[in-house]
Amino acid sequence: MKSETGTATINTTLPVGGMWNPIEGEETGGLLRRTFPDDAEARRMLAEASRGILSRCSDPMGPKRADAGLAIGYVQSGKTLSFTTVAALAKDNGYAMVILIGGTSLYLLSQTEGRLVKDLQLDKKRTWLHVLGPRGGGSAATKESRISADAQTIQSALDEWDDEECDPDERRTVVVTVMKHAGNLASLEKLIGKLRMPNAPVLIIDDEADQASLDGNAGSKKTTKPTATFASIDSLRSSVGAKCSHTFLQYTATPQANLLIDISDALSPSFVRILEPGDAYVGGRELFLEREKDHLRRIPANEVDDALDADAGPPLSLRDALACFLVGISADYESGFTKEPGANRSMLIHPSRLTGDHARLREWVERMKSDWLELLQDDAKVSASEERDALDSVLRKAHDDLIQTDSKLPPLEDLVPHMRLALRRTEILELNKGAPPVPWARHFSFILIGGQAIERGFTVEGLTITHLARSRGQGLADAIQQRARFFGYKRGYLGRIRIWIDDATREDFKNYARHELDLRGRLEPIAKNGQPLRVWRREFLLDPQLRATRRNVLSRAVKQRRLNEEWLTLDRPALSGDDLLENRRLLETISAKLSFQEDQGHPDRTLEQRHLISDPLKLSDFMAFLADIRVSDSDQRDLLYGAMLQLDAYAEKHGGDRPARIYQMGKGNPRDRKITSGKIAQLYQGRNPRTGMPIYPGDREIMVRDEPSLQVHVLQTKDGAFRQIPAFALWIPAKYAVGTLVQSGAS
Repeated sequence: MKSETGTATINTTLPVGGMWNPIEGEETGGLLRRTFPDDAEARRMLAEASRGILSRCSDPMGPKRADAGLAIGYVQSGKTLSFTTVAALAKDNGYAMVILIGGTSLYLLSQTEGRLVKDLQLDKKRTWLHVLGPRGGGSAATKESRISADAQTIQSALDEWDDEECDPDERRTVVVTVMKHAGNLASLEKLIGKLRMPNAPVLIIDDEADQASLDGNAGSKKTTKPTATFASIDSLRSSVGAKCSHTFLQYTATPQANLLIDISDALSPSFVRILEPGDAYVGGRELFLEREKDHLRRIPANEVDDALDADAGPPLSLRDALACFLVGISADYESGFTKEPGANRSMLIHPSRLTGDHARLREWVERMKSDWLELLQDDAKVSASEERDALDSVLRKAHDDLIQTDSKLPPLEDLVPHMRLALRRTEILELNKGAPPVPWARHFSFILIGGQAIERGFTVEGLTITHLARSRGQGLADAIQQRARFFGYKRGYLGRIRIWIDDATREDFKNYARHELDLRGRLEPIAKNGQPLRVWRREFLLDPQLRATRRNVLSRAVKQRRLNEEWLTLDRPALSGDDLLENRRLLETISAKLSFQEDQGHPDRTLEQRHLISDPLKLSDFMAFLADIRVSDSDQRDLLYGAMLQLDAYAEKHGGDRPARIYQMGKGNPRDRKITSGKIAQLYQGRNPRTGMPIYPGDREIMVRDEPSLQVHVLQTKDGAFRQIPAFALWIPAKYAVGTLVQSGAS
């Protein structure tokens, strides 16, 4: 089975547009040719995509400015190639410096630096000057000496930009790579302060921009002091901005926090770009929505925790996962794929964040490896044993599973002879904080066991089998999605991918996949039209079982709700001013445009219990009426937006011509109600009588149960303080149930 590579590009339907028009020069062209030597279309798409991003950044020929942008990709979709290409394009267009703020650990920073060096050939081409940013350690005097030395080195390159005798093609662009750590960033700010910057812009790239960069005290009621890393990034930007134009370009696959921070926040992006993966990418939509039966396998509830508590040995789901991995890598030995340069296959076990659990899992896997090696030897006694029969049964089950999606899988009998070698050469590694990098070149196959250390940003080469038993924790959508190391450019071996997962986490990934599609769909028109991000209303689909992000980075509240066969009662109506006039005009429009008939009911109903029901109207027209409703309370306005999102999601999937109804309660005649502090004491009239066969079932039963229904009430108070007050209640049927998030006060 051949490995298949892929790349990230950005939606090519997006116009280049923006403030200026970057040109593709030798640096960009060389990178594209090295990356896609035989694919002119891929080169064109990535070049166009990168121009689309840089066109929204600082114009080297324009006035001095500072800006922030957001590039949104998928987990493990090739964001690094995107920002390395943008960096190359920045050099081609007169950027004197690129600063890359990498991961929160030296391992992740080194991983990204390695890609940057390889892609841009920083170690070979003298048109770049790569400087490793401050790394911490040493005395204060040592740090100061290091900063001064780096400043002199960098200054020698920057001076070329103001030297008219220096060939523009020979001017070096400085690349500084620094870990996302407050102390290191503060040291880099000191370094920047020592520099004389030329009249050329700086590009600051923040990788995994939703992690650590944002102000973790933004939502705090106890302190206004920003968190250290955020403050350091803000100070770094200020130091750069005092000298020249710059753009702070944020890259992430989980942008919820970046999108929901206050628009006045120093890191709030002013523009957005949507990254699209190459054809070889496999992500949440495919694995969790379209082909889940092919690739997802169940970990029974509490199976791993119970096994750990009882120390009863490996759970059956882990045994089955290991068997699938063994069958797969044995097929790679049989085909000769193991001899391919750089080929790897791996299995990932993610039981929890506790290192003690990781050690226990490692013991179990090593024990199974040892036992299976013994049982697979060509010994007559072993071959005829019950234990060998049991192992054969487990391997047969795994083979039967994999062959359903990998039709080229050889017969099990052809694979068994390779299994001892495949097992013996599989290295088992426990990866926790401080662990050395995985020595991918040392072996073909690895089994990796860990927790947080193997989540965000960690690349797992050739991952086919995942056993993910870690609990959902706080249910943070962005944190859970970052565990998806099984996403990536895996089209070439998709048939081998299996993910063991518990029911709750499986549902979380399914919900996230729907949310991700919706969010990107809402942002794409903003990106495509080159609009500022502030025009986007902060609202999207997200099941309430998931929280968008950690609350401590949000200064504005968010509301999540999932109306499911229930009423949204808007009991804080507009009582005066333009909003009241708009609601009265809305009632006039409804009466004029729609046809109504009296609803059916008991003949002894009172006038107040008799209503008018509209003929069915299209859901799209129904939503247009909802959009014109005015309420005085911002919380209720947000909830109304959320309900409209639910209807919009259904309309997008099933069409906007689905039926909906509007009721004029009491035939539009005023109904007496108490209104205290702006709130209706009781909007709905109750059942009458309360027991036995009712003459009137109560207002809450006045709807078409499987159609969205809007009740329009006209209210007055007995004291005459309020007259002709429109009020509304919205019924959402069960089939329209979907979770939504709306940010309070966002517009």
